[in-house]
Amino acid sequence: MTTKYGYYSPAQIHSTKLSIRKSIFFLLLYVDPATREQYLNIDVADAFRNLQYKLNGLNSILLEPPELVETMSLLEAALKEYENDCFLWSRYRKLILDAGSEIMKIKEGD
Repeated sequence: MTTKYGYYSPAQIHSTKLSIRKSIFFLLLYVDPATREQYLNIDVADAFRNLQYKLNGLNSILLEPPELVETMSLLEAALKEYENDCFLWSRYRKLILDAGSEIMKIKEGD
């Protein structure tokens, strides 16, 4: 794939997408009622911000693929849901799963 700074192989892009999807899915573990006690030292809002900054950098490098806008939008909605006084786990979970699915739609070649 031709990018802002040269060429990345499809395998490199695929590996990056998998790594980001893993980071997205960790946002489930941090909040899931069944696992959140294992992650009490994690600042969830900070984890979201760090992931969004990373995605913003990737967006620039990959010359602004539209799938990244959708991914970042879903993550922003999930963060807003998490911070909502009327937080719904099911809605949050759906938004995170959708973001994980969307990141995998980024093309791996030209």
